[in-house]
Amino acid sequence: MIKITVPATSANLGIGYDTLGMAVSLYSHFTFDRADTLQITGCPEEFQNKNNLVYVSFVDALREWGVEPFPVKLHIETEVPVARGLGSSSTCVVAGIMAAAALTGHTVDRAELVRIASAVEGHPDNVAPAILGGAVCSFTPEGDLPRCLRYEVSDRLRFITIIPPYEVHTSDARKVVPQEVPLSTAVWQMGRIAGMTRGLETGDLDLVAAANDDRLQEPYRRALIPDYEDIRRVCLEGGAKTMWISGSGSTLMAATDDTIVAKFLQVRLRENFPACETHILTCDTEGAQIEYL
Repeated sequence: MIKITVPATSANLGIGYDTLGMAVSLYSHFTFDRADTLQITGCPEEFQNKNNLVYVSFVDALREWGVEPFPVKLHIETEVPVARGLGSSSTCVVAGIMAAAALTGHTVDRAELVRIASAVEGHPDNVAPAILGGAVCSFTPEGDLPRCLRYEVSDRLRFITIIPPYEVHTSDARKVVPQEVPLSTAVWQMGRIAGMTRGLETGDLDLVAAANDDRLQEPYRRALIPDYEDIRRVCLEGGAKTMWISGSGSTLMAATDDTIVAKFLQVRLRENFPACETHILTCDTEGAQIEYL
């Protein structure tokens, strides 16, 4: 029996559309064991079948390695909400692939995990930090494997995470983003991606705030989150330096380097937005982990 733990992720980090992502200290746990028939517990009944994304990824990985798929007993315990922009699907994909390797004795390194998981997800911006930990800038050269640049994130930083009680589906969020932008917008983004990664590494929140001024996706996606403007106002008035949409939303993430400020801001957010779930998170530095039980 094995247990796989995968961190949630915040993709884009405001300025890095489809390129930046960060692992955060919110986790999904998956327990696997061989079985005579497929058994899935811990998730809604509609997902307790062979179409469960964890099991689909498990089967895909086995076939990738030429191994005949077999049934497992799978139990899921997750802190990561579905369709809220925290990489819930990536935790499932990564866990399925890692379980396939562990239960068959297949040796797989993190580079191969990223490759297979990116093929399933379609891009590496969430799966790469879920596997590697830290903040990751990723891209895929044409006809080549994903390239991932991992950055350590300062342990002084705290990320106040606000999860509204409604979903924003990735497909809907992508529809509102322009498919072509002016050269000036592309130039605007490039320097700020470097500023964001450097600021996260050094803990320079003034630099992070200056860099976090996106023109590609947030101006359009914020309209899909009814509470965006009000939450942003409360966060900035409450001491956070900046805020971004996590992934495609609806989760919002604010940043501070003061634990006391983070705690007071969390109280303020709970008072103003009682229907929202809030967490004070740090950057996860380990990425996906496996434990033999």
